[in-house]
Amino acid sequence: MLETFYRENYHIVYGYLLSLCGDPSLAEELTAETFFRAVERIGRYDAQYKPSTWLCTIGRNLFLNYCRKKRRMATLDAAENMVAPSAEALYMKKEQLEEIWSLLQRCRPEQRQLFIMRLEGMRFAEIALALGKSESWARVAFFRLKSQILREMEGKL
Repeated sequence: MLETFYRENYHIVYGYLLSLCGDPSLAEELTAETFFRAVERIGRYDAQYKPSTWLCTIGRNLFLNYCRKKRRMATLDAAENMVAPSAEALYMKKEQLEEIWSLLQRCRPEQRQLFIMRLEGMRFAEIALALGKSESWARVAFFRLKSQILREMEGKL
């Protein structure tokens, strides 16, 4: 019975988890854990729903837990690796920012606005809406402007 249950639902659960995470090995691991949890909690299964729906819910919750854990670990790793910047590094960063600002002053106002909006964390869709352009325009214009600034900065080295 368990083998049939597994065979009938494996591809549905695996496919769903793969669509969430995009990593075949992680999807396989989460699928195995999903079936393990399902067997542990078989008494909680409500027969009015399809087994695949119940399994996908378990799998989604496992994936969300994985993401939370990964995010916490990344935060801890970043905190461990934090080192106070030296005065020299701060000075170099200040000089680079001044140079970028100087280069931005020579750009068209629309380009300058695009760059600043992106640095403030706005998404391309929001920038496009604010500037009355398409999202693809915002992406391409930002990429070109960033490339131009980097080329000019490298030319001064």
